Amino acid sequence: MNQERYEDWVRVSFRWVRDTDRDKGLPHHIQMLGIVDAELRDIRIPDLFSQDGKPLEDDDGILKLERAQIKAHLWVLGAYELVRMISQRLRENPELAITESRTAIDRAKSDLSRVRIPLAKLEASKRNEKTDYQVAYAGIGPAGLAWKVADNTWVYQHDLSDSLWTALCALKPQT
Repeated sequence: MNQERYEDWVRVSFRWVRDTDRDKGLPHHIQMLGIVDAELRDIRIPDLFSQDGKPLEDDDGILKLERAQIKAHLWVLGAYELVRMISQRLRENPELAITESRTAIDRAKSDLSRVRIPLAKLEASKRNEKTDYQVAYAGIGPAGLAWKVADNTWVYQHDLSDSLWTALCALKPQT
């Protein structure tokens, strides 16, 4: 696990608290997403395949690639729900954050939806329906875990994580 990345998630996890009663569980939720991200972001091909290209299994006999892919799949769903909730709250009450915060959240929501919609609904997102597949195909490339969403287009988990991270860092209340 990338401990430094997890510590970054812990530090940013309190940035959204606006209503102490309503948001008290949110830092924990963000930290859980951070744990999974810290476990996934440094996975590379040698972690999942032997030198002769055979898939590696974990102690339970499950392919390490499949275990990483399901964690990444669930991470996308959880991360999307987090930004969807924040986006909704900002639409309902724009005074909760500065304009730049809302822009960053909208960008993260858009980035995540490109993978989340085909994972959850088995259809391309409306924004990308002319180019994207109905299903996001999980795989691994030189930069880690990813989904092939269209011909020649891979979306990496660490890029989605960075988009969410940037959005959370941008959350600033209006003064």
